[in-house]
Amino acid sequence: MLEGGRHALLHTRSLEFDELRPYVPGDDVRDIDWKASARSGSVLIKRFVSEKHHKVLLVADTGRNMAALAADGERKSDVALHVLGAVGLITLGRSDQIGMVYGDARGSLRVRQSRGENHIESMLAGYHGHAGRHGPSDIVCQLTYVATHYRHPMLIVVVSDEPDTDSRLEDAVARLTSRHDVMWAMVTDMPAAGVKDGAYDVATGRPVLGSAATDPRVVAAYERAELRRAERLSQTSGGTRCPTRHHHRIRADPAGGRRDDAGVVPCRMIYWSSSADRRGTPRSGCGSASPCLVP
Repeated sequence: MLEGGRHALLHTRSLEFDELRPYVPGDDVRDIDWKASARSGSVLIKRFVSEKHHKVLLVADTGRNMAALAADGERKSDVALHVLGAVGLITLGRSDQIGMVYGDARGSLRVRQSRGENHIESMLAGYHGHAGRHGPSDIVCQLTYVATHYRHPMLIVVVSDEPDTDSRLEDAVARLTSRHDVMWAMVTDMPAAGVKDGAYDVATGRPVLGSAATDPRVVAAYERAELRRAERLSQTSGGTRCPTRHHHRIRADPAGGRRDDAGVVPCRMIYWSSSADRRGTPRSGCGSASPCLVP
């Protein structure tokens, strides 16, 4: 993610010194380094390069849905925290500005963009203190807030569970991708079919019957409904200004040895490129201009 050089292709007069080179006719005399020229015995000019940094905005769901279990048995909020921390760690070494918007159906909280390890730790602590403990989840509320309050193009990384597909979601995604590059990590659900006795729905608090107490026909109907829901989600992600999509599985550190699926974090990654929309041609691959998480 965020791979590639950070320097502009054109040399300009800026604050970032690049190199000294011999003077050639046509060079601006204001760029001559007289002290270096006197030491070397030949006329040298200073060249500068413009260095640019990314602006990254994390958008996270802290509603009750994040208290549920992911497909690997971990709490969704813990999986989300690792994803958010990984993005923060990547930006830390590159001096990128990073901020966060998190919340639930009741509203959103904003952390202004800044740099530094302390800033990232403070953001993660704020998310951890709110995730899965308060109101119902509604990631569309946070997406709408970002689309309304953030006008300048940036990279937006959304972390949530798999949302319900409706017109509100489609409209929010369309508004965001018209201006920003959007990467969405959707933490996949643990299948409700076959759960142990004593489980409950975190959104409603209602108990969920175990497989032994559930009619097989009900289980089959549930599985069909889940397949239809997954299809609708795929259609939504593919139909809302999505010229380029990169679907990835984020790999965790296998040294932990805790996961049965070879260290795969249960996230589905989708990437929309707003720049591709503006140019009329989609981005391809994960080159220096295309931020991606590589499995």
